[in-house]
Amino acid sequence: MVRSFRLFLARDVFDALTAPCREADPNFSYADAGHQSEGPLWQLVTRQPLHLLDPRYESWNDQLLAVADKIVSLLSEQGALRDRTWGERNTSSIRHPLSPALPGLGSWLLDMPSQPLPGDENMPRVQDPTYGSTLRMVISPGHESEALFHMPGGQSGNPLSPHYMDSHPAWARGDATPFLPGQPVHQLRLLPRGR
Repeated sequence: MVRSFRLFLARDVFDALTAPCREADPNFSYADAGHQSEGPLWQLVTRQPLHLLDPRYESWNDQLLAVADKIVSLLSEQGALRDRTWGERNTSSIRHPLSPALPGLGSWLLDMPSQPLPGDENMPRVQDPTYGSTLRMVISPGHESEALFHMPGGQSGNPLSPHYMDSHPAWARGDATPFLPGQPVHQLRLLPRGR
């Protein structure tokens, strides 16, 4: 709800402020300013200058309440508000590039399982249904034995290998997995031809 409130409020505030820009150029979008809108948005909401209030509202408080009401209404369409979770919005969707070419088999054999995830944009644990950190490492020189490593999927690119998805559950949960290798589990020997 907090994330939606911030996004909806930004859209409402900046749509009203930039209406003359869109009249001059229909392709204008305040979103092109990227992350530069955050500071101005909270200055406006904090100081609440009446001359910059969206004309649809009588006060800044009315605008804030209207945005909150809209979010509650949208989320309530899916059922009781108390039952909504962040994972509904932030569910992993990691698909192998060849998966669409193998209907049914691709999603069963190649894709990582979909599951609710914590995190979001601009957070230490960056992950979203369509993007995220594909590798996380925390290493302090001299303390390598305490280092952490997270990787979705596994170390093998072969979907028939037991190591194709074996790192994925720890990545999804954010479990601390060691960076340094452990004892060898398998050996691969390369021998010259004829031996």
